[in-house]
Amino acid sequence: MQLRLMYVIIAVLAALVAALVGSVVTVVEGGRPTAAFKTGAFTFAGSLTLLIVVMGALGVVGS
Repeated sequence: MQLRLMYVIIAVLAALVAALVGSVVTVVEGGRPTAAFKTGAFTFAGSLTLLIVVMGALGVVGS
């Protein structure tokens, strides 16, 4: 149980890093802060979903 929780925490942190990178890239390319926030939110949602699906396929999370 604790190992699964650790994997979920790692997935959330990886999704947060992806969202941060997406936001920074948007700002560096000259985007507005609202565009950076939107990019970060979409990146976080997409990467977290992808990580949970991959972990489910590997049998790390789920029943």
